[in-house]
Amino acid sequence: MSLKKENTKFKFLLRILSTTFILISLFFVTIYVFVPSFRFEEPKSFSGRFIHNPYQKLTNHDWEYIDFRDSLMNFNILSYEYGYGLSQARYLCVDYKSKRKIDYPFFQNIHFKQHNINSLNKESSLVIPTNLSDGFKLREIKHLDNYRLMEVLSSYGNFTEYWDTALSSGHRVNIVATSNLNKFKHSIAINTDYKDKDKIIKSLRDGDFYAISYKDDNNLPELKDLKIINDSIFINLSEEAKEIRFIGQNGTIKKSLHNVNQGVYIFNKEDSYIRIEASFDDESVMYFNPIIRHQFQYFFDPILSEVMTEKTWLMRIIYVCVIIFLTKYLLTNKKEKVDEN
Repeated sequence: MSLKKENTKFKFLLRILSTTFILISLFFVTIYVFVPSFRFEEPKSFSGRFIHNPYQKLTNHDWEYIDFRDSLMNFNILSYEYGYGLSQARYLCVDYKSKRKIDYPFFQNIHFKQHNINSLNKESSLVIPTNLSDGFKLREIKHLDNYRLMEVLSSYGNFTEYWDTALSSGHRVNIVATSNLNKFKHSIAINTDYKDKDKIIKSLRDGDFYAISYKDDNNLPELKDLKIINDSIFINLSEEAKEIRFIGQNGTIKKSLHNVNQGVYIFNKEDSYIRIEASFDDESVMYFNPIIRHQFQYFFDPILSEVMTEKTWLMRIIYVCVIIFLTKYLLTNKKEKVDEN
């Protein structure tokens, strides 16, 4: 009698565990099923006769260096890092209204990542891909859309290759640098004219700031001017640089100058974008946001990804039918086993 009672308890416990497992599995399957399918435009480099320089309209060239993650609170800007899955895809959400709680726990392809970016943008002013080498493939960076900033310098490393890949594929992306606990510190330089939250968010979106990597924050170099006159880029720095590099399509160094505090580069017709780096004897490096070509007088960002509605709903119907069939099969099979016992 006691043995039969124990056997009944074991079967009851097993039934609870199996039912719980099925429900959890169905939950995860469901959140995967309802991710939309996207169509991505083929990557195209920037082109056109107009040139966009984010620094062109600056009149004040005094800068405040801030640690991006730690100092945003000083301007009443809230941020959090999103990403809980094993894929390691992470996003820094800036000026958010609410936190997104659901993530895809296992694999994530480019459709999941684009859906996350779009969903996060609905609740945050800025969405920034981080942890680039672990969470994103370079071929995905060529296509992912609808974000303006990328964490190029961080404790994860230096990811200018990812930045140039995005820029070379026609995505206007600005640099973000966050502090590093190792050899170098990373900061961004915000114009001192920008004191309130809205102006700082706009500056981050527009790109009229720059990033710097350094060991010692005493007497850091500053940008004095960065203008375009006709087809020539003029840059002027507060300190003499060991090297100024003008970098273009696919991360190619188009021109370098040594031991100068200013430089000129002619923006050639074949140049899709130019970004500038300046390195110094103390190993500090300044990174400036890209100057890019565009086709129309008023610059706007084209939409390079869109949801394929028909395919999305077709796949959802197929997946739902499969889920219903499997659920029915499992429950029927389970009932037959109970009846046999």
